Amino acid sequence: MDLISIIVPVYQAQDYIMDCVDSILAQTDTDFELLLVDDGSRDFSGRLCDEYAEIHPNIRVFHTDNKGAAAARNYGIGQAKGDLITFVDSDDTVTEDHLAYLRKLMTQTGAQIVKSGHVKCKPADVAKMAEKKPDAEEAILGDALSFISYEGEDCLKALLYQEHFMSVPWGMLMEKSLWDEVRFPEGTEAEDMGTIYRIFAQATKAVYGDHVTYHYLQRGSSTMYATSRTRNPAYYRHSRQMLCFVKANYPDCYAAALSRHFSACCQILSETPLYQSGTKFGSRLKQDIQFLAKRIRKDGESRKQNRMAAKLARVSPSMIHLLLRIYYLFQTGRL
Repeated sequence: MDLISIIVPVYQAQDYIMDCVDSILAQTDTDFELLLVDDGSRDFSGRLCDEYAEIHPNIRVFHTDNKGAAAARNYGIGQAKGDLITFVDSDDTVTEDHLAYLRKLMTQTGAQIVKSGHVKCKPADVAKMAEKKPDAEEAILGDALSFISYEGEDCLKALLYQEHFMSVPWGMLMEKSLWDEVRFPEGTEAEDMGTIYRIFAQATKAVYGDHVTYHYLQRGSSTMYATSRTRNPAYYRHSRQMLCFVKANYPDCYAAALSRHFSACCQILSETPLYQSGTKFGSRLKQDIQFLAKRIRKDGESRKQNRMAAKLARVSPSMIHLLLRIYYLFQTGRL
């Protein structure tokens, strides 16, 4: 079988890297190499990685200067020996059939990208997740390979319309060749948004399987929770660049790209405190949302959440900011 290269960027991860690595080492599919890229950690993360590598020959550790997750992932891609690549974040865990399920999806469907289901969990749930074994129903789903398939430009449309796929690298198994001309943009945040659509644009077939094999840990300090003055503008820039890329190269997917940009603006606005509503950046977000609202309302393929937000935007941009902010605070447990 083709070797799978698992790339894990590691930074200040001493509290959870062991759970992550242990879940990977427990895989029933053992044809893999694990690349732990220590991104200049100042805690014991690097040492823990080295200790694992001393015991397990299929683990390789690389210590680099701190340049961010994008640079760490890029370094891992350059060092990967496998024909297949997957990413796991250092604070996440996977079920023991994660690789086996993804490989089976890829083998039986001929897809270049396959993704399994994921579940969000909190730090207190990690130990329970590690102990839980797939129940009979989950096992049947895995054997039956219940999946949804997309071909050609529909792969990109599925990503942009957020149908089962997200603009993140984890949870997927991909042919390494898709990364020949693509790398994560370094020196910026929200780099996933600036990368994944370029991978899906190349794919001839992408498949989503509903068997849950990935545990996505939500931490209070996660960048997905933090309202960052640098991350959100970067996220917005990457989204605008995505619009230009799709319009120039895949015009039939442009409506989907507009829907994705609308989602990005709503997410960023939800993370923006109300007192920043009148800033230049806050005003730009609301302008984009209002400008796109009419088109999104009429786009039957756009997500239901998007169409609902578009209706609210018609009433008042200030109202949609308030409602998005309340929803965000509720989702993050701050309300």
